[in-house]
Amino acid sequence: MKVLILIAAAGLVLTLLTWFLVFKPSPPAVASTQPQPTPTPDSSAAFYTEVKDLLFADQPLAEVLKHMEHRPPEGEANNPFSLWASSLAASQKGQLQEAKKYLGQVLVLPDTESRVRLWTWKALRELGERPSPKVAAEVQGVICELHNEAGVGTIAAYSDGRTRWIGGQGAMTVWEVPGTDVEIDNRIREFLKSAEPLIRTAPATEKHKTPEPKLEHFRVSILTYGGIHTVEVFGPEIHEGHRMAPTLLASLELLNTLQQKADEAEKQHGKVKPH
Repeated sequence: MKVLILIAAAGLVLTLLTWFLVFKPSPPAVASTQPQPTPTPDSSAAFYTEVKDLLFADQPLAEVLKHMEHRPPEGEANNPFSLWASSLAASQKGQLQEAKKYLGQVLVLPDTESRVRLWTWKALRELGERPSPKVAAEVQGVICELHNEAGVGTIAAYSDGRTRWIGGQGAMTVWEVPGTDVEIDNRIREFLKSAEPLIRTAPATEKHKTPEPKLEHFRVSILTYGGIHTVEVFGPEIHEGHRMAPTLLASLELLNTLQQKADEAEKQHGKVKPH
């Protein structure tokens, strides 16, 4: 663990390594097949903002469904989006218990994506339901944002084994095949675990913090069924033993592993990085 050795030698090395590693150039888009990560091309500012906002899974269901090309029909018992539509229809009619019933059905569906569950609990909270304290304290996702001269880099990971990286200039890498790579799975678990102590340091809110972090600031958003816990510090303050250091280190480990997988996918497809 070379990074840990350097931290022990000099407190600010952690921060300096972060600035370098997080904002090294992201790979260009390449065609990719499962179980490889799928880098996506640079996008417009509007698209970049929209994709990033959806990482936090804190939008009302009506807004989320607007992002879908075709609104799902109501009444399909095994389709979370159809159940959302049914819940919205019931809520609009004042049938709140019926609306909650459909949302409850989403939560018991097998293999449901973490963000779908987070959106569902967001809707339940809007209807007056709250998870138990134990359930509310479970980390479902963590998003780290780091701002330097290159922009804001964002790494997000979820309890279902999915992860996303959005570079400061809009380049993205998406890991959408959970359970297919032990190394990635381990990195995600370590990342989520590192953020657990931070929950106690900040109250839950219904929306993620905006605007993006100021220059040289490091922000961690912890996604739970009870809301979003946000902790932010001035980056150069992070040193060995700082409460944010474990999450910062875990985010770098995950990012480096994700980029290695992207590089491997690129080589397998016969692509050569431009210099």
